[in-house]
Amino acid sequence: MFKKSLCLVLSLMLMLNLVAACQPVDKGPAASTQPDVMRVWITWGDDPTQIQELFNRYGEANNTKVEVNSPVESDKVIAALSGSEPPDILILGGPDDVSTWVNEGLLTPLEDLVTAQGVDLKDIYPAMLAQGKYQGKLYALPWGSDTYGLFWNKDLFEEAGLDPESPPETMEEMLEYADKLTKVDADGHITQLGFVPDFSWSHIEQYIKLHGGYWFNDDGTKVQLDTPEMIAALKWEQQFYTRYGIEEVLRFVSSTGEYSSPEHGFMAGKIAMMVDGEWMTGDNFIGGLAPDLWYGVGPIPYPASKPENKGTNVVGGTVAVIPSGVQNKEAAAKLMAWMMSPEIVAEEMVANFNLPSSKESAKDSRFHKNEKFAVFMELANSPNATYHIFTAISADLLTELDLIEQQVLHEGADPAPLLQAAQEKLQPMLEEALKK
Repeated sequence: MFKKSLCLVLSLMLMLNLVAACQPVDKGPAASTQPDVMRVWITWGDDPTQIQELFNRYGEANNTKVEVNSPVESDKVIAALSGSEPPDILILGGPDDVSTWVNEGLLTPLEDLVTAQGVDLKDIYPAMLAQGKYQGKLYALPWGSDTYGLFWNKDLFEEAGLDPESPPETMEEMLEYADKLTKVDADGHITQLGFVPDFSWSHIEQYIKLHGGYWFNDDGTKVQLDTPEMIAALKWEQQFYTRYGIEEVLRFVSSTGEYSSPEHGFMAGKIAMMVDGEWMTGDNFIGGLAPDLWYGVGPIPYPASKPENKGTNVVGGTVAVIPSGVQNKEAAAKLMAWMMSPEIVAEEMVANFNLPSSKESAKDSRFHKNEKFAVFMELANSPNATYHIFTAISADLLTELDLIEQQVLHEGADPAPLLQAAQEKLQPMLEEALKK
């Protein structure tokens, strides 16, 4: 009797298992299912309406709603990355924080995800793609990019007896040109300035690369602040302050107008040469605020002793990341792949006067109508185009370097001991971070 009952129980269990096997199993929402709402956060916001309209095109084509939040303050970004509901895509003005967030486990490796969605990484300019890599893995994709060049006022060149079509080629020539382009009144006050190396902000990354150095080695394992190249770059910058009087240069620069106004030092004809980015050639800046300005653009001058560095420039700009807390990473990667398509890259970068990160999108004729903008296209595609190297202590190093540059330029300090002290402080920090 016991055996018969056991056989009956086993038979019933087998039948139930067979029935269950034929039933669909609820595994929750499939990873590839398109969410009803996707969120995109952007830390900058030149024209939030334009960006929202652009992402509406994806929403309409994929039966979803894309909510764009722009601009988002940094404290909210950090809180969201650490929380349980981060945005599906986070778009940053630059890759500076990527390495730090990777070390904190806040970002998703992208290469397998985005290539599965059809992103052709070979279509992205190498220097732009490299800025999103950390310790050999890809964590950020460039959505367009920026680089810097030399702007010069041709009218002021003519007035100073300089050829308006021949900007300085070397850093030594730049100092000579700046002297000829600087005017001082009877009271010793500057009325026109030839060049300010940190106008409208620091460009030390460009100058150090032109001198053949950088503050990290190529694999990000060593700090390289206390070097002849770094000292030379800072001393070259310092000359533009000390020869005219530091306080007088600071006074004059502070008297010029806001960055996005016709009173801006270069647009108003008060500063004859400057280092700035490609966007300055667009309608939001010189094209619209000073349309009659006669000016030229070209590569930043290089040290006469390093002619091989001609055309060197550091590219870097907008990057997109997927937070590690995103539940549906495949859907996020699909949206990112759409963002990186040549058509959408062209649409957004034309609207914002930024450089396209896609080689295919760079063929769009709209990028070549403005001859001055096209100069920056050539620089970004130059063999000497390079990129930032980021480590776990990048933020700490940049803070130290900013303080050093201000002390050297605005206080006349000797850069050598400052760089040595920073080197001794930061190298152990880097070594400790690399152990984690």
